[in-house]
Amino acid sequence: MSSSYVPSPPTEAPVTIPRDVLRLLALVDVSTAGRRVLDELLYLSDPEDGTAAISQNEMARELGASKPTVNRGFKELRECGLAWSLEDGLYQLHPLLTGGKVAYPMPIPEIRAAEPERFTEQRRARFAAQMANLAATG
Repeated sequence: MSSSYVPSPPTEAPVTIPRDVLRLLALVDVSTAGRRVLDELLYLSDPEDGTAAISQNEMARELGASKPTVNRGFKELRECGLAWSLEDGLYQLHPLLTGGKVAYPMPIPEIRAAEPERFTEQRRARFAAQMANLAATG
């Protein structure tokens, strides 16, 4: 199933992200590349079904990143359950990120939370800061 949605040009209007989605994003372990790919998929996502149509080559051009970096970002998103490929160049975002929208009934993967004990020391410090910030604002 392909989407005919074309996103409008960016605006200065603020984007509201629910607090529970922010908490979820703090609990998954993706690299900067993975987060940039996710942000682009969110920007491109069709509000009707939560899919985003973009090839990996287009994503690499859009982000100014190498194709291996983009591939690694997509792989991280798939492994933690935030997004997955429906077909070549069409990605489904997890329904928690799309207000429950999906292209068609399908098994939805469980989102896999980060395992802080496996982080590098720098990543562990960032994760602790993210969690402290969420606790302070929650």
